[in-house]
Amino acid sequence: MLTAIVMTTINKPTQAVINFSKLNDFTLFISGDNKTPKDWQLKNASYISISDQRKKYPRLSKKIAENHYSRKNFAYLEAINAGHDTIYETDDDNLPYPSFPNFLKKEKNIEEVMAPPSFNIYKLFTNKKVWPRGIPLDQINNPVKKTVRRTIRPLIQQSLADLDPDVDAIYRLTNAAEIIFKKNKIFALAKKTYCPFNSQNTLWNKEVFPLLYLPSTIDARVTDIWRGYIAQRILWELDSRVIFTSPSVYQIRNIHNFMKDFQQEIDLYLKTEGLLKTLDSLVLKGSQNDMLITVYEALIREGYFHKEELSGLNEWLTYFK
Repeated sequence: MLTAIVMTTINKPTQAVINFSKLNDFTLFISGDNKTPKDWQLKNASYISISDQRKKYPRLSKKIAENHYSRKNFAYLEAINAGHDTIYETDDDNLPYPSFPNFLKKEKNIEEVMAPPSFNIYKLFTNKKVWPRGIPLDQINNPVKKTVRRTIRPLIQQSLADLDPDVDAIYRLTNAAEIIFKKNKIFALAKKTYCPFNSQNTLWNKEVFPLLYLPSTIDARVTDIWRGYIAQRILWELDSRVIFTSPSVYQIRNIHNFMKDFQQEIDLYLKTEGLLKTLDSLVLKGSQNDMLITVYEALIREGYFHKEELSGLNEWLTYFK
């Protein structure tokens, strides 16, 4: 079965998008937004414009914010409706190495790291002082408590990115160093050990497609990180773990305003630690849909999401019944 590649973009086809479109054994799905060029097209890519999103998914389209990264939800659905068993997601400024992809195809005995409550996974891939976007800042230096070997089903896998990896605005404003991570490394995080994972180089198995939902009542630079934390919490109930591997892409980052990024990341700096405590306090039962609803209801009560988010989630889950 072909793997779907999913992106959202507001740019004309970038070199990264073109490179991914040429890969064998993959099908590319692109979600547009209001700023995406009206004439966007690319050979070997399936593109859904925002007008097509409104027509094909009218109820959900009204509940997902426009001009927001969460419009990527519609490309997920396009890939799922096309019958794909795995979804690989990335962004339009990540370019694949010749070694791409490096994801596991079946369960494997992996070194599992115990370092609660949060662990900076980048520490295992480089000796440089760098951390992933979304980790509580006071937990960047948390040490490893214990490691064990564990056979893990690869339901969600995050491969890192070289050169300009996914770091927060504080890192970019204070340190412009490029990063090359160690090769041929693979780790998993134990239950009760969180680390942010993003939407830039990540593979999702069909079994956890409901967890792909990107919330849209929070800032765009928060949405994939908090989604990832929610997914980690539910993965534990499925007796699986998030797997991290050495880079299979490198990023030539689109132009960003670092101070604007910082402003959009404020909730990551100030609220993530509390969000993780809330996640840890929950008793989750039933299907993934049930667990997602329990999680979002709790996070809405605690003020992490607006109450309208539950309506968007419920509409999303109608595609997974």
